[in-house]
Amino acid sequence: MEALWAQILATSGLEWLGTLTGIVGVYLSIKEKVAAWPLFIICYSSYVFLSFEAGLLAAVFMNLVFIVLSAYGWWRWTRKAETDTGARLVTRTPRFDWCVACAFWAIAAVAIGYLLSRYTEAYRPYLDAFATSGAFVAQWMLGRKQIGTWLCWLISDTVFIGLWFVQGYLLTLVLYAVFIVLAVIGWREWHRTVAQRDAGKGIQSPII
Repeated sequence: MEALWAQILATSGLEWLGTLTGIVGVYLSIKEKVAAWPLFIICYSSYVFLSFEAGLLAAVFMNLVFIVLSAYGWWRWTRKAETDTGARLVTRTPRFDWCVACAFWAIAAVAIGYLLSRYTEAYRPYLDAFATSGAFVAQWMLGRKQIGTWLCWLISDTVFIGLWFVQGYLLTLVLYAVFIVLAVIGWREWHRTVAQRDAGKGIQSPII
């Protein structure tokens, strides 16, 4: 217990910043608040440096891309959309989008993993690449407010927990554990939102 507390005390300010902005950002995204996106940008900027320090080079690239995707999500969520208030509606993930997402995930995981294993000293390159590719898919779906984002986050975050654990980043480990819990909550809330809307139209709502 003393060793655990010592690790918490030794956690850098940058890791605290990334952790807190990440948790609050995910919570706000569940509540469909646009304020989630600037917090995501701060979180991902922090983890560019932390990932490089941990030797997770795919995660460095992932977080750089996430900064761009967060700007896209911020823009998309604030566009005038389907409701009278201009808020974009949560939707199910279309079958075509799932096909594209899974194909991208598989190809990107193999390609990124190969490049990392051949040209870098990245730690567990194929696992890093698999989690990274899944997170790209999840972030893309989040920007489009598709329920499938939460399933993709669950898979990706579970792999990242293992990678960060063996690197000794305790607070980041806690962060990803919280992300998993929030992903479950997000899936339930977004599915309930869509199910209630579909029920009013007499439509049976799939889970994703």
